[in-house]
Amino acid sequence: MYLRVPKTLSKHRLWAFQVLPALISLVVSVLLFIGFYFAADGFSKWMDSLINIKIEWLDNAVTVTAAILSFVALVAGFIFVHKHLVLIILAPFLGKVAEETLKAVKGEAFVQSELTMPQSVGRSAKINLRYVIRELFINLAFLVGGLVIPLVGSIISTVGMFVTQSRFLGYGLMDFPLENRGLSVPESDKFVKSRSGMSIGLGAGYLILMMIPVVGWMFAPTFGTVAGTLKAIEELELESGENLQS
Repeated sequence: MYLRVPKTLSKHRLWAFQVLPALISLVVSVLLFIGFYFAADGFSKWMDSLINIKIEWLDNAVTVTAAILSFVALVAGFIFVHKHLVLIILAPFLGKVAEETLKAVKGEAFVQSELTMPQSVGRSAKINLRYVIRELFINLAFLVGGLVIPLVGSIISTVGMFVTQSRFLGYGLMDFPLENRGLSVPESDKFVKSRSGMSIGLGAGYLILMMIPVVGWMFAPTFGTVAGTLKAIEELELESGENLQS
């Protein structure tokens, strides 16, 4: 999905729509990373001082587990807050990216709804807040599991949080083109939930980009939106029996 994005942006001359949201995303990312770095460092030191086991190998295992979980908490917390916050802040810009991609690939008539800036931010906030509580509880459950079961639990916790974040993130990315196609929030919710595998793939691509400092932080939201738009076009046309022309 994401490999098609640069080609699509170049072919249809859409790179200009990437610049402003990319810069805003970078600023938000840097501020969030600094905050979570100090929080994770404090958490690791607190855990190490709290637990004092006389059996050396077990104490070392707990120390390693705490360090791994601190890193996982840093990455997961950073991405968790980042994606929800950035998708809300950048909603008007990402909506525009989705709109221009739809127009470029399918033509003006394919865009059936254009929201104002307040409407776009409000819809994005509604979509993200709809999932944030559920996602938070699932991630906390995995984090606790990692604490209860040293080493092995950390691996399970990491994989579980990655899949969970990917799934809910994919939902948010696909809503921008669905918004422009005139689908309501419940209709969009139903559409993406019936395509969980695709949503996980979209979200996973976003998370992998986020692992690349600076460049990934800048372009993950816009690239994710374009990738989500291209997949949404395909799925919408499969439902209607049309052929994708790009």
